[in-house]
Amino acid sequence: MNMMTLSKLSWRGLAAVAATLAACGGAYAQQKQVKVMTFGSTWERVLKPLAPAFKEETGIEIVPVIENSSAEGLAKLQASRQNPGVDVWFTGEAIAMRAATDKGLFLPLPVDKLPNLAKLIPGSHNDMFVAYWYFPTAIVYRPDLVPGGKVTAWSDIFQPAFKNAIALPAPTVYPGRTILIASLLNGGSIDNVKPGIEFLGKMRDHVAMFNSSDTNARRALARGEIMAMIGSPSAVKELADQNISVAMVSPKPTPLIFEGMMMVNNGNADAAAIFINRSLAADWQKHMTDIYNLGPVNKDVTPAEALVKVLPTPENAVTFDEAKINQRLGEWTEEFNKAVAK
Repeated sequence: MNMMTLSKLSWRGLAAVAATLAACGGAYAQQKQVKVMTFGSTWERVLKPLAPAFKEETGIEIVPVIENSSAEGLAKLQASRQNPGVDVWFTGEAIAMRAATDKGLFLPLPVDKLPNLAKLIPGSHNDMFVAYWYFPTAIVYRPDLVPGGKVTAWSDIFQPAFKNAIALPAPTVYPGRTILIASLLNGGSIDNVKPGIEFLGKMRDHVAMFNSSDTNARRALARGEIMAMIGSPSAVKELADQNISVAMVSPKPTPLIFEGMMMVNNGNADAAAIFINRSLAADWQKHMTDIYNLGPVNKDVTPAEALVKVLPTPENAVTFDEAKINQRLGEWTEEFNKAVAK
């Protein structure tokens, strides 16, 4: 074997070693990150402040991927299923039920790696989904802007004084709740949403925006561009922290919603499990309820005092069959879009 042949073999060997190291390095880097698809306000107020300590504790960096809604997030994940680029996905319970049927894209929760599941309230998790929080969706408003300084009922925000000064979530935000609230107020039900959609169609010129992002509605309320919105207690906390006059009322019917996490099949299940389990621990749950004003699912954590004040009374609270919402949301959205576009 001559020197030229040896040289070629040496270079080939070095190249192979370099490729192997690069592959290992890439896998190692991936193991040291967890990519979390979540809502913008959730990242900024809840997860971002916890990220440095989480990295110090686990060696894993939390990398945010922002979504405007659960429905948008699911569409993006399914469109990029061969390389989703997300390890943990935040979503509402209804959308999670739809996603759970996609066994190639989503993974069952590894119960043996999630000891904090044992500390959660009943009904907060299943094989594929675990709630991070619960909350009511009701009327968030500016007392300094609304007539008389107070809102007490759903009918208030549909009075002439509120024209072009309210924001209602599009059907993809808080899945279907705007339609369901309107339906219950107008003699309908989850099995008959026609009265609700017809009412929203009549109100289209009364509504300043049917927001596709909760963040957009919060910003409009903070700037005084609207007087009221359908939102959650986290919106109250966010505006109050900016020294903006804000209040919330939970009249009948006020839906209660679970939102939480699913594991995406992105080749990084161990890091995803570490993140999810940490999210359910008492200290992270306490941080969340104190900072974000939503309900903790960890039984050892007391809800923030500000949250307790705005929770609906038992007679005002409503829950819905999430399977029906999941099955019918697409059809409802089409009918809603037709009604408000007229």
